[in-house]
Amino acid sequence: MRVIVDISHPSQVHFFKNLILKFRKNKDKVLITARGKDVTLDLLKNLNFKHICLSHQTGGVFSMARELILRYVLMWIIVKRFKPDILIAETGVTIGLIGLLLRIPRIVEEDTEHAKLQRMIGLPFVSIIMTGLGYLGNHGRRERKFKGVWVQSYLNPEYFTPDASVLTDAGIDSSEPFIVLRMVSWSAAHDTGLHGYTEKQYLEIINKLSKYGRIIISSEGALPQSMAQYRNPVSPEKVHHLLAMALLYIGEGATMAAEAAVLGTPAIFCNPLPLGYLKAMEKDYQLVYNCENFDAGFEIAEKLLNIDNLKELWQQRRKKLLDESEDINEFMFRTVKEETTN
Repeated sequence: MRVIVDISHPSQVHFFKNLILKFRKNKDKVLITARGKDVTLDLLKNLNFKHICLSHQTGGVFSMARELILRYVLMWIIVKRFKPDILIAETGVTIGLIGLLLRIPRIVEEDTEHAKLQRMIGLPFVSIIMTGLGYLGNHGRRERKFKGVWVQSYLNPEYFTPDASVLTDAGIDSSEPFIVLRMVSWSAAHDTGLHGYTEKQYLEIINKLSKYGRIIISSEGALPQSMAQYRNPVSPEKVHHLLAMALLYIGEGATMAAEAAVLGTPAIFCNPLPLGYLKAMEKDYQLVYNCENFDAGFEIAEKLLNIDNLKELWQQRRKKLLDESEDINEFMFRTVKEETTN
């Protein structure tokens, strides 16, 4: 079988990496196309995944439109040359229309219900839409539901084991409490009209949280000098070791909130955008708290950080999630095989 996997975000590198390895173990031919956004290309390089970069992230509506046209042109050329049996991506912005025109099956994973523009461009043209826990949409006969949260495809115990030496090498004492704070750039298409805090507001939250432990900031953009001392010293490909051993995660990033929770770390998502999987992780498993901003998040954090054996409680809740979930990589591999043999 010949497969193209299109990756446009750092989180998708993690999400698809074990599926790609499973394809290779099965002697399937895999070609990876990518978009230069944040650390996406660095993550692929660190995994020794050869890839073709179709474009780099740009700002502004017109620049995004030009980038999309470029991606369409390059993907068309690559598909014609590689002759894949199936195209795989998240949401399917690049592969949907190309696959439809060339009559190649398209399978996507979808979890961002609020990303209206991407969904409008990609989802109408795909064959199969895979969704997980708490998904708020409905795609009828095209939808395939898996049990669990998408980040479990790379963070379940069979795929990931936390390593304290990673933190030690980065100068972090894992025996001392620390809190991971995530700041996003608010530059994605689905972030239009939204913005983060001012530098002063962020510093106020950091000062309030500091009494509970060391603050480590993971940021999509460059940090101002006033926050430089809090910069995360752990490399992006090893950040999950940091999340697993943190006392608490609080931030604007949805992916990291889910990752922390799946690893058994209390997570507070400070963002007005609604995400079904995070809402379900709060409602069904009490692993995540959803709120609109850092001020509301701090109020939740203060209550949590005064609970004895907080991490032990979250590990119990995590076990319930793991027990009720399935191997998502097996699910995706099976779905692909079924689609290519029909």
